[in-house]
Amino acid sequence: MEAIRRIQTVQNGEVHLQLPKQFWGQEVEIIVLPAPAQTMRLVMPNKSLHGCLKHYAKPELIAREHDAWQTTASEKHGCLAHCTH
Repeated sequence: MEAIRRIQTVQNGEVHLQLPKQFWGQEVEIIVLPAPAQTMRLVMPNKSLHGCLKHYAKPELIAREHDAWQTTASEKHGCLAHCTH
């Protein structure tokens, strides 16, 4: 089943839909519901996320972070991070 969803503003009690050709000549069901209110976004402008994941930190691994990408690439590909395949 193919469905079309449009959100339009009702003007003078009317909405207008241009349906694709595959609907032409077919019986269709039209359901009108009020659109959901726009949800408020929890946007905190000019706020930093620095430290928000610190409770996941593993202090014993912090010393290894500096070379983590290069070490992983070397282990996975058997070369330094700057080599190409």
